[in-house]
Amino acid sequence: MKRAYRTLLLFVCPCLILSACGAGSTLRVPGDLTRPVSAVAPRGGPQAMIADFSFAAVGEGVVGRDFDRARTIVWSGEPGKAMADMVAVVLGERGVATVRQGADAKGAETAPVRISGVLRRFEVNSRRSGNFTVVTEATVSLTLTVESPGLSGPMERTVTSTASSSDFFVAPDDVRDALMSATNTVAEEAARILLEAKVVSPSS
Repeated sequence: MKRAYRTLLLFVCPCLILSACGAGSTLRVPGDLTRPVSAVAPRGGPQAMIADFSFAAVGEGVVGRDFDRARTIVWSGEPGKAMADMVAVVLGERGVATVRQGADAKGAETAPVRISGVLRRFEVNSRRSGNFTVVTEATVSLTLTVESPGLSGPMERTVTSTASSSDFFVAPDDVRDALMSATNTVAEEAARILLEAKVVSPSS
């Protein structure tokens, strides 16, 4: 009898936890999708102006779905602005001074390079795999467009990254961590492409 009782608890407890965590029709991603600002600021005037990236949301704040609990995943931020902020911060870490402007900005007199972009994917989804494991996967895809007098025409590059995690149930912080990981990787790769193309360079 005791063995049967323990076996029942091993099965029922995870189910109760899953039910409690899955209450409600919305899972909200907590906090901001930002990167800590580097302690050392680039020297000199801005080399590039980075405009807010465009992003077509599927719904107000919706960035994905928890398929196991049949609920939407919502983040209250602005993905296009957050992604542009992230690229600017990573470039700053590499010694490149930038200035940020809104999506409709035409340019900045002190910045010869203009970087704009389209955030084609910014999503995170959770699905149950097997009996107990829930897999959370984030995908971020960004197409950058660079305009500069030193280029024969606009330069366009696309960067995509995925990040995933698994646990017995999906928690808001797990969703944020997956989305943050993919976002950071895309920003780092975008900065690498710009530096290797010599569109921008670290300030001496």
